[in-house]
Amino acid sequence: MIRRFGSQLLDELQSLLRDVSAAWRSGRRPWLATLACLLTAAVSGAWHSPQGHEALVKVGDAYAAQPLRTELVRVPASVFLPTFDLPWWAAVIQVAAVLGVAELLLGRPGLTVVGGLAQFASTMLARVMIIYGAAVHIGLPLSQAGILDTGPSGITTAIGAWLLARRHAYATLALLMTALTIAAFVQPNIDGREHEAAMLVGVLVAVVQSRIRAPATAARGEEHLSTSDRTS
Repeated sequence: MIRRFGSQLLDELQSLLRDVSAAWRSGRRPWLATLACLLTAAVSGAWHSPQGHEALVKVGDAYAAQPLRTELVRVPASVFLPTFDLPWWAAVIQVAAVLGVAELLLGRPGLTVVGGLAQFASTMLARVMIIYGAAVHIGLPLSQAGILDTGPSGITTAIGAWLLARRHAYATLALLMTALTIAAFVQPNIDGREHEAAMLVGVLVAVVQSRIRAPATAARGEEHLSTSDRTS
């Protein structure tokens, strides 16, 4: 069974690389992902300088202890602010790999929608978990209320899950889900819970898209058959 799972993982990776190569040769370029990488690098650099840190605190420093309105206003900028546990260069590589591949294969509109939904939903869900507290199984202790939002790792998790689900790369998706679930239980902090929430958003969007497209594809098939019958 392990050998079969490994073989499926390898097949999914090879298929992904082939499609990325084909998309690149066709002239597609991941400009949105490139912009996101540049912004992440710039914001990370500013965050570690005294003047930049002071400025970013006012626009992108999002955490649950803030008033809801303040956190909502700061969520868009917090997308480009990596957590302290993740070096800036690792965040840039993560954004480049996941967003770049997703943009080449699935386009910019979906990328933007999934990333935005995931960032908003994971941030709000973490806030609810803190309100319920550690007394609830999925809750978070009040000490997590002052911890910064997950930043770019949240949207890369969502977009990665969305990409894998859209491509029916179920072995790779199962590996991702297992790793994030284990991490969330081993270290039950706001990062782990927000990653899980973001992953769920990505998968749900892929499921909704497949449900919407299935009737449309069937209708186009019936129309094609009807046209063929009339011309024959």
